[in-house]
Amino acid sequence: MISPRTQVGIAKDTRLSPATVSTAVAELQQEGVFRVETGEGERGKRVHLGDVRGVAVGIEVDHSRVTIGVRRLDAVALEYETADFGPDQPVALRFREAARLAKDLVARIGMSNDLIVSVGVGIPAAVDPRTARLTQVSSSLGWDVGGDLRLFLYDEFPDTPVIVDNEANLAAYGEYVYGAGRNHETMLYVKASTGIGAGLVVRGLIFRGRHGIAGEIGHLTMEAEGRVCRCGNRGCLETVAGGARILEQVRQAYSGYRLDLPTTLDRVVERAKSGDPVCRRVLEDAARTIGLALATVCTLWDPETVVVGGELGGAADLLLDVLRESMRRHTVPGVFRVENEPTTVVASELGAGAGARGALAFGLEVEASARKK
Repeated sequence: MISPRTQVGIAKDTRLSPATVSTAVAELQQEGVFRVETGEGERGKRVHLGDVRGVAVGIEVDHSRVTIGVRRLDAVALEYETADFGPDQPVALRFREAARLAKDLVARIGMSNDLIVSVGVGIPAAVDPRTARLTQVSSSLGWDVGGDLRLFLYDEFPDTPVIVDNEANLAAYGEYVYGAGRNHETMLYVKASTGIGAGLVVRGLIFRGRHGIAGEIGHLTMEAEGRVCRCGNRGCLETVAGGARILEQVRQAYSGYRLDLPTTLDRVVERAKSGDPVCRRVLEDAARTIGLALATVCTLWDPETVVVGGELGGAADLLLDVLRESMRRHTVPGVFRVENEPTTVVASELGAGAGARGALAFGLEVEASARKK
């Protein structure tokens, strides 16, 4: 359960002014959301959560799996569940399984489906922030550009707001609110997995661009005459340092010499941590290339901190120094100059749960804003 806090403590945690917190607490107290202790000193009174009955759901649909997180509104801890999918699994099946897992988790924490107040969903595609329709999606997923993926969940959650956004954006939001991006004004989150994407959060707001395509760093051109990418262009970052390319290089190096070839990026990371020289070299090369791309991004956006997540984030102890050095070498000097409070590069704190947790938090934020209108 959430521990009581003073209004002064809430103002410090949220970085809001004491007057704003006092007004908000008074309004929520009238609605029965908060219960405030009686006593001297208005802002020193402890604020308790009232009898709030509700549950929020966060869903991340990735290239190969779905991750679900649920949380009671009067609690802090999340319950998680995941399910793996093959690349040829249809989108309807993925969302149907996500809904089933979400309902199972809701029941596990002693709640019922009619108490779900919001469902946030992160997907590996660009989403128009005005219409929630897809504006850019990999052809390998077989999803229709212009489609509305919320339709796949309306039958499962007919009376609940469903909020859809790019998975990297929502993972970024999760890290900004709960993880390594806390207390930073601007944060760039990088998800380096099968695909490579990024999300930029500025003062609590996700920067999406006009069409929701901001942050698609996996499609920065690194080799003008390079391999054809799944987006249709050549030499994109993903073709050089994405999960498929990493696996291909490791398997080619061992072809004819080993039978236990890795089949997933997670397995490559595990082997690298165990000292496998081929896996280490391939991952380090990928980190250097991603660092080169991030140097360009940091020159353009100049974030306060860069948070590295995804499967490669799980190898942060091996790769962060390589990534930092590549970024320092290729960005303008001021970004990493010590006397300027340099940009920091750190590992994700939320790991594989960043997307689902961010989806849950953002869904709640949008639902609360809609109620105020």
